[in-house]
Amino acid sequence: MADPGKGRGRSLALLQALKKSQMMDSPSQSESQSPESTPEQSTAPSTIASATPSTSGVSIGGRGRAAALMLAKMQQKPGSTTPAIFVPPSSTSAPTAGTGRGFKLLQSLQASQKASSQVASSQVTSSAQSDIKDLTEKMSETSVSAQTSSVAKNKYFREVKDTPPVVKKGETGVPIEVTCNYIYLNFKENIVFEYEVKFEPDQDYKHLRFKLLNEHIEHFKEKTFDGTTLYVPHELPDAVRNLVSTNPYDQSKVNVSIIFRRTRRLSEMIHIYNVMFKCIMKDLKLIRFGRQHYNEHAAIQIPQHKLEVWPGYVTAVDEYEGGLMLTLDSTHRVLRTQTVLSLIKEVVQTEGANWKRKMTDILIGASVMTTYNKKLFRVDTIDDKMSPRSTFEKTEKGETVQISFIDYYKKNYGIEIMDWDQPLLISRDTKRMPGSDTPTDFMICLIPELCQLTGLTDDQRSNFRLMKDVATYTRITPNQRHAAFKKYIESVMKNETAKSRLAGWGLSIAPETVNLTARTLPPETLYFGDNVRVPGKPNAEWNSEVTKHSVMQAVDIMRWVLLFTQRDKQVAMDFLSTLKRNCRPMGIMVSDAELVPLANDRTDTYVLALKKCITSSVQLVVAICSTKRDDRYAAIKKVCCADNPVPSQVINARTLMNTNKIRSITQKILLQLNCKLGGTLWSISIPFKSAMIVGIDSYHDPSRRNRSVCSFVASYNQSMTLWYSKVIFQEKGQEIVDGLKCCLVDALTHYLRSNGQLPDRIIIYRDGVGDGQLKLLQQYEIPQMKICFTILGSNYQPTLTYVVVQKRINTRIFLKSRDGYDNPNPGTVVDHCITRRDWYDFLIVSQKVTQGTVTPTHYVVVYDDSGITPDQCQRLTYKMCHLYYNWPGTVRVPAPCQYAHKLSYLVGQCVHAQPSDVLVDKLFFL
Repeated sequence: MADPGKGRGRSLALLQALKKSQMMDSPSQSESQSPESTPEQSTAPSTIASATPSTSGVSIGGRGRAAALMLAKMQQKPGSTTPAIFVPPSSTSAPTAGTGRGFKLLQSLQASQKASSQVASSQVTSSAQSDIKDLTEKMSETSVSAQTSSVAKNKYFREVKDTPPVVKKGETGVPIEVTCNYIYLNFKENIVFEYEVKFEPDQDYKHLRFKLLNEHIEHFKEKTFDGTTLYVPHELPDAVRNLVSTNPYDQSKVNVSIIFRRTRRLSEMIHIYNVMFKCIMKDLKLIRFGRQHYNEHAAIQIPQHKLEVWPGYVTAVDEYEGGLMLTLDSTHRVLRTQTVLSLIKEVVQTEGANWKRKMTDILIGASVMTTYNKKLFRVDTIDDKMSPRSTFEKTEKGETVQISFIDYYKKNYGIEIMDWDQPLLISRDTKRMPGSDTPTDFMICLIPELCQLTGLTDDQRSNFRLMKDVATYTRITPNQRHAAFKKYIESVMKNETAKSRLAGWGLSIAPETVNLTARTLPPETLYFGDNVRVPGKPNAEWNSEVTKHSVMQAVDIMRWVLLFTQRDKQVAMDFLSTLKRNCRPMGIMVSDAELVPLANDRTDTYVLALKKCITSSVQLVVAICSTKRDDRYAAIKKVCCADNPVPSQVINARTLMNTNKIRSITQKILLQLNCKLGGTLWSISIPFKSAMIVGIDSYHDPSRRNRSVCSFVASYNQSMTLWYSKVIFQEKGQEIVDGLKCCLVDALTHYLRSNGQLPDRIIIYRDGVGDGQLKLLQQYEIPQMKICFTILGSNYQPTLTYVVVQKRINTRIFLKSRDGYDNPNPGTVVDHCITRRDWYDFLIVSQKVTQGTVTPTHYVVVYDDSGITPDQCQRLTYKMCHLYYNWPGTVRVPAPCQYAHKLSYLVGQCVHAQPSDVLVDKLFFL
């Protein structure tokens, strides 16, 4: 559907308005006006012009203008002239841009046409012009147009709204006193001058731009500079607008031009606060990676694993419901103490001519850090045809010159490259350049000798000892984390440069974190089979109860296949006997399996055996594998999910070899099998009789080789224990909402087939949406999804609640205790003070953690026409965290979101194909 605020949408609205205007005006004109006074012959703005404001208010551009001109010419009479509205605006009338202006103008036109039926034609023209004038003035007040240096210096631009904050608070639960990782910012109102800084010749190296500007530090004692934009609390004299600096590497002269942009109020600028704290991080000698800053001097060495851990901070300033605050969190970065070049040499020695294939598997999709400027890049490919001797084009003094990588690094960074024959790493990026509507693709060439490996490989993550050693330093307790916040505040106050930087802008930070009152929701009662009712626990876990009681709905395993290799025969027999021994207490009947011994553990051996033994009567396939191999697992899942659809379970033989744990492991596997066959394990009390709850999540391949996967999981029974699932493959440039609409229609159709009626309300939990996409979701995706309801019936209009789930956040909540600070209990809700100013949102701590600090989940209610209260929304959200059947306790996000995550990961990582429709109503992806 075209957006009425821009592009084709605006053109369509204007054309429709013009046509309607002509049709309605023609009768009255023929009766009450002479030919000389008709709008088509008038050069002044007329009734036709009521489709758009005068040229001083708005200009029609692009296709909208072309279409309007064409229509106007077709409608003109011989000898007439073009209406004044279509004349290009003069240089003194700056065009303004607005959203939805077509609709506003159309409404104004309709109002004027209504008046025309009651008054004379001359009065209509006067009234329409008056309405348009008022509308134009209102739009000009709300529009922000592009400004140049000639704009008056007392013109203010707001980043913070004057509207009151959105307050949606619940009341259910026990009040508790907590603190969080937010710090109040105090400021004195001041005017800020914004300048653009240009360098001639252009400087690629951002750190060099800082050096070149800092040569004239006497003119900018208090400044904030991000490499392009300069903010100062005072106006710069004309004498310092054009400066000359000296490149410290090659002693060449660089012209520095400082161009005035505009003035702002300090209290209205969020951007300047964030830039300021980046500068403070630099004052504290911290290294920036992305949005985080790390202390390389406090790096913790783990020599036995060739690793080091850098402690650091992540900061963000924003205006929240309680005012302007700094979010501060402690973070860590794991680096490998090895350059990419040394790794390549190791692989060449072990793999020989096959080194490139091995290095591709290791590096593609991995992040590397450039040691000369501490920046992170993702490796997309390895180019062994290029070397540091290769040249590339660079613009110097307006001319394009060829320069080798050897000379470039020596000139710009003062670095001598030692190995001139090493291959280059390629990182691709896409950016939207200033003044361009289309994104530009960049290919960044990296020197392996100057790159350090970051993060952990899959092999390292599977190393229990390594992960335990790393967790010792990265999983810090609430007391340790809060102490890090205090240390940061003290460091800022003791650092004279940072302190003077804040004072120069009239800023100060509070000495303590923000204290507030949270609520803990009551524990949820669980219901098992045989009408067993288990009261909820404060820690929200029921590990012992789940194996002690019968499941809510059991599916007996009568015909199933067990695959294993000859060397794992005894493991398979032990598993089978343990399974049959422990199934009765859970209320599940398990018959003897069809045993399929395999000669070896090759992938094709498993695939051939599966295709041979899977028939229409087989309920389930269980494969025991000798070792953990991703390619074999993916091949088995592809056969069982897409080619020959049947619920499947893959078990690593090593997990069954521990005789002390085989019973508990087998019980958990049996619970999984029951879910995959369509059974349910437990349930909770759901307040709605006719509702569908949906979870949406996405998977993006880190290597960018495969398509992104979006999964859609929806409930189709009253107790929210049965789930329908669909998968969408997203091509580059494709709108994801198109696929989601199809999924929603399919899910509603399945609900109707299962229940005989459609749900009265639909609640969608959408994961994988960032802050920058919330408005787009609200204005475009949600209206599109509401259109789907009419497909199932012209009178079908259920209520819709759309909640965005954000789990990758920096917010931390600490419970005040006798020992200082502790993690709050599951069910803790915060819905004021530190919530978003302009959104209906809340935070819930839904799971119990035994190590480190718990992270709450952020929920933003983007749309709701159901009328449920904040209490009901919060309690329902917490209830849904109890229904994930892969864990006997609450999880961090609502169950449908977690199911959607599991499904998208399985399809994106292993299956790479649409799962069969045979499995859509089962949790086959657990």
